[in-house]
Amino acid sequence: MSVKILSDLYVKYLDKLLPEQVESSVFDPAHGLPENAIHFDALLVRTVTPINPLTLPNAGNIKFVGTATAGIDHIDQSHLQNLGIEFSQSEGCNANAVAEYIITVLYRWAEKTSADLSQKTVGVVGCGHTGAGVIRLLEKLGVSYIAFDPPKSEREPGFASATEEELMHSDVLTFHTPLTLTGKHSTKHIGSDSWFQKGFDLVINASRGGVIDERSLFEHHRRQNIHNYILDVWENEPVFNNTFARDAFIATPHIAGYSIESKFKATKIVLSRMLQHFGLDVNPDAKPDLFPLKDFNRCENCSIGKLLWQNNRIHYYDSELRKLIGIPSNEKRARFAELRSKTALRHEYRAMIEQAKLTESVPEPFQVFRKDSPQ
Repeated sequence: MSVKILSDLYVKYLDKLLPEQVESSVFDPAHGLPENAIHFDALLVRTVTPINPLTLPNAGNIKFVGTATAGIDHIDQSHLQNLGIEFSQSEGCNANAVAEYIITVLYRWAEKTSADLSQKTVGVVGCGHTGAGVIRLLEKLGVSYIAFDPPKSEREPGFASATEEELMHSDVLTFHTPLTLTGKHSTKHIGSDSWFQKGFDLVINASRGGVIDERSLFEHHRRQNIHNYILDVWENEPVFNNTFARDAFIATPHIAGYSIESKFKATKIVLSRMLQHFGLDVNPDAKPDLFPLKDFNRCENCSIGKLLWQNNRIHYYDSELRKLIGIPSNEKRARFAELRSKTALRHEYRAMIEQAKLTESVPEPFQVFRKDSPQ
């Protein structure tokens, strides 16, 4: 059986994962879906390509739409259901990458502000795949946390969410919820005046831009209720607010979940489901690119914060995003997308350890990033 797939140009590792029975073509997401998209059997997109009645009014030959991302707010699932198109995402694909990002920026902030993380409590808002990953690393590092996820408490009897009042005792807030606009547990602007007026040392958002009210965040930062904030996602992304970006402790272009390992996992998860729909399977021998030992910066006798910072690309993304401050919106939109799509991906710390056997000359806390690291 021959299957024709149309994929976003920047979906990684298709060439390794696709079996020979599949004929694949790519499109540039900067130009939207091509007119001939409906002539393919399946469509593979990322968050930059919305799928709705305007972008895909008819199904044509399309039987399956997949997004190689954890987030799905760019997909109108009801519309796909009405068209008779099956849909799947890559939930959890970037949970470890985002968790490592959070720990890296948290330790960077602590080092630069002389904050003692052993005396701080981190409020984790949203405890799904990513929030749970953050909690796992905080526990291993001995950092106190408060887990806040009321809807998860309702779904899972074994999980007990903190109350909102308890959450307000946190020193740091980090957001890991999907963006939901309606319902009992809508997350639109869940982070706003009612929370920010309580005052926090640091606020981090690496979930979706609309989860926090950026204007409220900035105003409370200006009043010094919020001492610092770190943003990886933006309300008007990719045309982010210049002032908010300029004052951020760290500002990055929605790349917290971008790693070689997460991209491979994202493609494999959704592609496996897509191919299963057509009675096929991914190439079982496919693997992501391995981490080269020579690329690890051992940073002798340095702190865990500095070690993480020097073995991550966050500093590059931060400096490059700041170069976009103040440029015209159309140029900003294009360069923001290029920064996300064309910059070389980082390896996750756990991949560095597994491949390079980094058990010597690094601070002991770095070992918490091993897959088998004990609690």
